Amino acid sequence: MKRFGNLYERVCAYENLEAAFYHASEGKRKRPEVQEFASDLEANLRQIEHELRTHTYHTSRYDVFIKYEPKERVIYKLPFRDRVVHWAIMLVVEPIWVSNFTRDVYACVKGRGIHPCLNRLRREMKADPEGTAYCLKLDVRKFYPSIDHDILKQVVRVKIKDPELLGLLDEIICSADGVPIGNYLSQFFANLYLSELDHIIKERLKVRYYYRYADDIVLLAADKATLSGHLVFINHYLNHERALDIKRNYQIFPVESRGVDFVGYVTYHTHCLARKRNKKNLCRKVAAFRKRGLPDEEIRLKLASNLGFMQHCDSIHLLNTIGMKKFSEVQKQKGNFEGAKLKIDNILNRVLQLTGYQIGESRYRDTCLTLQFKIEEQVPQPDGTTRSEWVQHICFTGSQALVKQLDGVEIDPKDPPYCRIIKQEIEGGRCFYKIIDPE
Repeated sequence: MKRFGNLYERVCAYENLEAAFYHASEGKRKRPEVQEFASDLEANLRQIEHELRTHTYHTSRYDVFIKYEPKERVIYKLPFRDRVVHWAIMLVVEPIWVSNFTRDVYACVKGRGIHPCLNRLRREMKADPEGTAYCLKLDVRKFYPSIDHDILKQVVRVKIKDPELLGLLDEIICSADGVPIGNYLSQFFANLYLSELDHIIKERLKVRYYYRYADDIVLLAADKATLSGHLVFINHYLNHERALDIKRNYQIFPVESRGVDFVGYVTYHTHCLARKRNKKNLCRKVAAFRKRGLPDEEIRLKLASNLGFMQHCDSIHLLNTIGMKKFSEVQKQKGNFEGAKLKIDNILNRVLQLTGYQIGESRYRDTCLTLQFKIEEQVPQPDGTTRSEWVQHICFTGSQALVKQLDGVEIDPKDPPYCRIIKQEIEGGRCFYKIIDPE
């Protein structure tokens, strides 16, 4: 396995620290600590750069408080300058660490998250009801506080060999007990800590249906005996290799009887519902706003995120019941999909700039893929001539091959990749689409 060195200089570079500031301050520019740091930005960044280069940087003291969401969590908050340092590290090492994750890890990974995880779970359960008849659901007891520092340091060294960067990471790891909830680096440490288990489950145990969101783990199989064997293995691995314990509330159960309660939703083979707690929370908020005399349109705006959450499951009856059916006007759009519609067969083998995509459901098929792209065309000019320009278009397809190829891929519309879509024939007269590099 390749290990990476010569990273520390990139972390310390002023340009990297400046980029880290803008990432760390995104959505927080009005906070007093951010404004204070930004008031003399260059001097503050130069001071961090000096401390990193001279190895005199030390993690600041944490501000510790308790949050209930809904269970009690101890949150550790660092001063803003430390968060800039964490971002500077992640801008360099995140691609290295993410490349080592399997596609089954969804927490805190760009292009993944709750809803891509849910969409994949729904697709696979619907496509293979027999193979997903039983579920093993488990999570780790006090996961973040129980992470062993010595083991975590060894896990970090699997991919990184730069001694200066390792020294900085070790100092951050040892700055609090376990891995503190609240640090930007902590969520990646947590993913790394169980990354080897992900690979073993997929590659050695050959588990087809496996999903992990932080320490919440779901496995699906055709029978209980198979899942019981997996449970024994996972428990042994966590005990002996990671010094962790499974919570006693682990369950093996038939999916048909109760559904898979995961990432905020309860998923069955035929439909998906919001978790009971989330439904109650929405109803309470609607009732409270109505008691204050707010009109429904204003309530929809205030609860746009809650209503958007309900969009991803079969929640029409709930929304009708509470009178919040029309939330499409305020839901957050997933992308700026513009341009004339083209059929996929009309763009085969042509060079495209792929600027975005969206995977969703369709009334006509299980999954619908929307592609947004630019293609070079001759565009008429005011003087009667034509000029070659990149023109934006969209395309809709139900190709499962393209859905699988794009699932989890992150595309920056400011720097779109060039590609071609081809059609390949297979046995039986069938064919499938595939995205390849342009020649």
